[in-house]
Amino acid sequence: MTFEILATSLGSSAHALFGLLGNLFDEPVKDLWTEQLFQKDKYEQYVLRPLRIGVPLVTAILLIAEWRARKTGEYVSENLKKGIAIFLTALAFGIYFDFGNPNTRYPDYYHRHEFFHYYLGSKYSHEIGYQRLYECAAVAEIENGRGAAVRKRELRDLRVNLIRPIEETYVVSEPEECKKHFTPKKWEAFRKDVEWFYKSAAGGYWENMWKDHGYNPPPVWTMTGKFFSSFGSAGDTYFKTLAMLDVLLQLGAVLVIYWAFGWRATVIATVFWGCNAPANFYWTGGAFLRMDWIFLLVAAMALARKRKFGWAGAALTWSSLLRVFPMIMFVGWGIVIGIHIMKRLRFHWDEVNLLDFKTYIHRDHRRLIGGCVVAAGLLIPASVIATGPNSYYEFFEHTAKVHRTTPLTNHMGLETILVHTPEGRMRFTRDDNLDDPFAGWKDGRIERFKHRQWAFKSIVLVLFLWTFWALRRTKLLWAALGLGLPLTMALTNLTCYYYSMFMIAAGLAIIRPPLAPAMLAVSAGSQILLNKYYFVDDKYTAQSYLFFLFCILILIVYSRPFTIPALKAWWEGKPEPKEGWAAWWTSTQPTSKPSGQKKRELARDA
Repeated sequence: MTFEILATSLGSSAHALFGLLGNLFDEPVKDLWTEQLFQKDKYEQYVLRPLRIGVPLVTAILLIAEWRARKTGEYVSENLKKGIAIFLTALAFGIYFDFGNPNTRYPDYYHRHEFFHYYLGSKYSHEIGYQRLYECAAVAEIENGRGAAVRKRELRDLRVNLIRPIEETYVVSEPEECKKHFTPKKWEAFRKDVEWFYKSAAGGYWENMWKDHGYNPPPVWTMTGKFFSSFGSAGDTYFKTLAMLDVLLQLGAVLVIYWAFGWRATVIATVFWGCNAPANFYWTGGAFLRMDWIFLLVAAMALARKRKFGWAGAALTWSSLLRVFPMIMFVGWGIVIGIHIMKRLRFHWDEVNLLDFKTYIHRDHRRLIGGCVVAAGLLIPASVIATGPNSYYEFFEHTAKVHRTTPLTNHMGLETILVHTPEGRMRFTRDDNLDDPFAGWKDGRIERFKHRQWAFKSIVLVLFLWTFWALRRTKLLWAALGLGLPLTMALTNLTCYYYSMFMIAAGLAIIRPPLAPAMLAVSAGSQILLNKYYFVDDKYTAQSYLFFLFCILILIVYSRPFTIPALKAWWEGKPEPKEGWAAWWTSTQPTSKPSGQKKRELARDA
């Protein structure tokens, strides 16, 4: 049988792999990592890259075989299928972390660059705000006895978003401009923390930290970050502990998917996440609370699936307050709720009392909205108390000045697709003679986006109408959340690591099985594209095209084809005709009989 042959082959390969690793681990672990195969270049070329491409493809083939077996009535042991799924899930989790190989990751696991920004930025949020991190670190370094070296460096002036020589800033001439925001005790603590970062990352790595784009999270994240960062001074053991929070959140996201959607969605989501290129470990692995938003986004979908709508609304609200862009996912919920209200007003007007929202807002929708309101009502005031009354104003002002006007080479989204041109590539526009070598590249992208607003707005409008069409007859709030992915990609120009959000598409793959192999092929394809291009902007423009095509596929697979008769029937509240290509589309959907449990779930969701 097809499935069992594939499963046997996979099992044999796994047995051989673990046999090899078993022999290797006869030596002490520290000696293992000194072997030639485990050095960075060879390890990535001969171990990680084949696994990152091969595991998603093998998983896709197994899912297709399993789907075919179910459709044809071929018996395959459920325990066998679950066992393989658990193995692939664990394997993908290990791939994300490079199986713990210290030669490919940061010393002692945690990400110093990330901690410099997120630990110091949250712990001293009152003192340094969103604009003084680099200047205050430079002042602290001067007081720590390295004035001559500091004067020769450069930093990014976050007030104007330009890289400038330190001697041209207030660091040397007016250090009190920074210190006046600190109490003497807080300043000594800050100096001590900066000294630790210098000693642990001295050299070019340390100096380049000051040229990034500062501390950027919203006040709700700052509130949480300040809570954890205030327990101790900068240090190796403490940072390892803080870095483990993200590992727990990542594991939690996997378990939440399993709880709500079962083993198929779990293996799809985990293999995608563990092997995809844009959101790999390099960017935010070993960091400080960088996985909280994705855990809450996944939790929102899972909770909606389990009909815990109040908690689902609270989870998505919290995720949005941590990273802002997840609020676009509310569009799907808004469409479903809006259509229900429209139907009540159109077809049941005699039962509606506009002063009594219970007569036209569904009970599930009221619970969802209530969860959102309660979460916002608790988190926003609490964050203001923790971070200061001006924190939201400072955040939005900083975001508008820095992020909305600062294209990055690893940005992904519809905007990136529209502004990337052959002549405007980094390869041709970078000028190392300028203070900011990417100034010309950035200005070109900003200018092109202004001229292509008509295309941007047109595509966004089409995607919104398409999403509306896809959701016009659904009552599944959790599915509406997943269908927010296309609009989220279109309306944002996010740094690549936020594309872990596509994990939630695994939920859609449960009701639209063709999405599963496509989603896994995207993960494998992203690795191929990452290694195909040399320049960073080319890499992530190619990734943008790949993920945008997947977004279109999500809408195609989930929505019935648009026809005027179907639109007319929907508007009149009648069953839609299945003629022409609409009939063809229906015939292509899975026809296998649902299990008893599946029948109960479908009845419950309806």
